Amino acid sequence: MHPLGKNTIKVIQQENLLQVGDKVVAAVSAGPDSMALLHILARLAPVLNFTLITAYVNHGLRPVEAEKEKNLVKEESLRFNIDFFFGNVDVKGYAATQKFSIEHAARILRYDFLEKTAETSGAQKIALAHTADDQAEEILLRLIRGTARKGLSGMKTLRAGKYIRPFLRFPKSLLSDYLEKYSIPYKIDSSNRENVFLRNRIRNELLPYLVANYNPDIRQTLIRTANILQDEEELLEKESAAAFAETVTAKFENVGAQMHDSSVPTAESYPQEMKINLELFLNYPRAIQRRILEKCCWLMLCEPTSRQIENLLQLTIHVSPKGSLHLADGLRVMKNKDQLCFEYPRGRGHFRGSLKPETRVKFHETNIFGPGSYDFPALNKRLIVEYLDDFTAGFEDTFPSGDCLDSGLFSFPLTLRGPKPGDRFHPLGAPGSKKVNDFLGDQKVDLHSRALVPVLCADDSILALIGHRIDHRYRVTDKTAQVLRVCWKDMESKAIR
Repeated sequence: MHPLGKNTIKVIQQENLLQVGDKVVAAVSAGPDSMALLHILARLAPVLNFTLITAYVNHGLRPVEAEKEKNLVKEESLRFNIDFFFGNVDVKGYAATQKFSIEHAARILRYDFLEKTAETSGAQKIALAHTADDQAEEILLRLIRGTARKGLSGMKTLRAGKYIRPFLRFPKSLLSDYLEKYSIPYKIDSSNRENVFLRNRIRNELLPYLVANYNPDIRQTLIRTANILQDEEELLEKESAAAFAETVTAKFENVGAQMHDSSVPTAESYPQEMKINLELFLNYPRAIQRRILEKCCWLMLCEPTSRQIENLLQLTIHVSPKGSLHLADGLRVMKNKDQLCFEYPRGRGHFRGSLKPETRVKFHETNIFGPGSYDFPALNKRLIVEYLDDFTAGFEDTFPSGDCLDSGLFSFPLTLRGPKPGDRFHPLGAPGSKKVNDFLGDQKVDLHSRALVPVLCADDSILALIGHRIDHRYRVTDKTAQVLRVCWKDMESKAIR
């Protein structure tokens, strides 16, 4: 058996990449590395007792070459009596609509097709042909773009319990020797020779230069560094996963949407909003904090640089109770009191400057006909209106100042709405009336959040800014016969684990 086959068996067994009876989707592009993967796995399938199928994705970027590549993969699959799947994706169109680079769009659509193929065929694993050379390129790419410690650990032989890279420890030269010895056909992607993409410039220019002028063994040096960092990452990942689950919640626009256990978020899976509880977040070490921030960005379809992560970290510890940062494609990170919120107020796109409140979600005026529960799904909020039958002197200390009213001073139906220009009310305990906007400013409520503060009214009189302050005129006194409690609660948010 060729050394490539022997070494692949060793990696699969030592790193537990496959189980007996597994079905494996091999991603095959017809390039030399993936053709080697097809042949090696096809020959090992009966030895290790797993089933292999192949999948080819046409990205729509090289139509003439793609047809030849697809035919070659299909022919070689038939040689081994392997089921063959192929798909066509519109990378350019997807990149344009989602504001992605061509590389990023191609990656998302490619992985999406592989996931769907695995689901359709009942496969447990997806095999990728990345080599040690690809690992070295990836580490340099991430270093140049700027990344945290996790990024410098590179790719893994097993990711998310599904993606396997059995060749990740091997140099391309070993694969080339295997292809030559067994006269295995393959196609060269012409775009690999074009230095338009940063990855190609690293492969074609930077790495050869480093080899020739600095370190002939640079690839292995980078790989050894990545292996060390990966070992340390396992410990940090366990710690940060628990911290992430405790500190971060997400809200999805579609009720059925879910966060997949994958590092490849899609336009269908990313949250509408993510919030970090800063009180909990700030109790963790900086290393864990950075990883939480990085994961939030990544799940919101933003690949943050190390500088952006540091800027976000500074925002969380800054003494000011409010602030914001603008990231790529319209992603805004806003600090409001004890939360850090990630969202796309105008949707994904190249937006600059401040966002006006009217560009965000609207607060629709609602009639409150009596006690009960009133849901506001667009705001992920619920209004609870209830009578308190048992109350004694000092009971109001149990509730926030925006909760309890003397129900004898007004009657239903009431109205719940957002603040309007010129609104005034008499804050509880204040010497006189005040503009609602000025009051919210004094309370350090961010400009973008003021439009979503619930204002409870009886006819033209403001009873309360719920959750903030009731109107002094409707407070509970020793003459109060019945208390009405109104509170503003979060609806159930999905915690990401």
